[in-house]
Amino acid sequence: MRNLPLIALVMVCAAILGSRPALAEYSSGVTVTVNLIPLQKGSLPTSVTTYGRVVPSQKARETLSAPVATRVSNIEVREGELVNKGAPLVTLAPSPETRSRYQRAELALQVAQHLLARSRQLAAARLETAAQLAQDEKTEADARTILETLREEGANGPNTLKAPFNAVVMNIAASPGSFVAQGAPVIELARPAELVFKTGVVPAKVAEIKNGDEATITPFSGSGTFHGKVVLRGSVVSTANGLIPIEISLPDSPLLTGEMGKVVINTGVKQGYIVPHEAVLLNTSGQTYIVQSIHDVAKLVPVTVITSRGDEDLVEGKLVAGAPVVGTGNYQLDNGTKIQAAGESGGVPGSRSATSRRGGQ
Repeated sequence: MRNLPLIALVMVCAAILGSRPALAEYSSGVTVTVNLIPLQKGSLPTSVTTYGRVVPSQKARETLSAPVATRVSNIEVREGELVNKGAPLVTLAPSPETRSRYQRAELALQVAQHLLARSRQLAAARLETAAQLAQDEKTEADARTILETLREEGANGPNTLKAPFNAVVMNIAASPGSFVAQGAPVIELARPAELVFKTGVVPAKVAEIKNGDEATITPFSGSGTFHGKVVLRGSVVSTANGLIPIEISLPDSPLLTGEMGKVVINTGVKQGYIVPHEAVLLNTSGQTYIVQSIHDVAKLVPVTVITSRGDEDLVEGKLVAGAPVVGTGNYQLDNGTKIQAAGESGGVPGSRSATSRRGGQ
């Protein structure tokens, strides 16, 4: 008799365990009311969105270099300044080495001229050959050319670099008083009318873009939208930012160098299934999927979102043709869940609506 409470406990546990199949059967018999949407094939335009800034095109840039080894005596402009053609930019004074070269060239010409005059006198007296006279004439001509070249380069005194065209000063590579080697850059200019929108895309996206693709640029300044075309699609990853460089033309644009904005590059049209954005879900593994109704039973189908427009997504995957897609209420469905379209008459006992469950959560 002492074991009666233990026997009773065992019987209660057995009753509970024995009732589980019945509970599962009841759960599996629940029908969820959802919103069904016909599955349809279609197409949407595809695009790549990225960000960048307005810069002069490569062909619009020109760098003025030091013609000889020189010292910067004065800088007349500032970076970002708009200058007219012929405006003075930088004044250069010859370095001691350059002045020495010029003085040696002057002396060489004087010696050559003296020798040539002497050779002509000897040749007139038939005391020198024509070959020797020709050699002295060439020596004098070479010395004259060297001196004239040095003079044109400013080796004989201060030399002012001037703007060869209407330009924006992009960069000044020297400072007053600094010495600049021959051929070293001094100032960089750009034609303000030849601008491009420079941006970049990740390597995975560059294959979608081709030269000639139309693009829409929206500056952050809110000055409107501007249209252009892809004029450069790079093929080498930039070591500076890991992106492939892209340049968009800006014909007749009032945008200024340095302005930043967003660009949408239209890359074509792709085919697939068009579904509402609300029909696309994301599982815990990061896989996008949609739910289809197959003979009033839910089926979860993995899909890939190709592109989007407004509240529509273009997807691809192993979808069942003709089977509708579940919209509202899809988040609570699993494979095998019985479903019923909202508004259908003759509701099933034990059915529940998606909206009523959402409100109870």
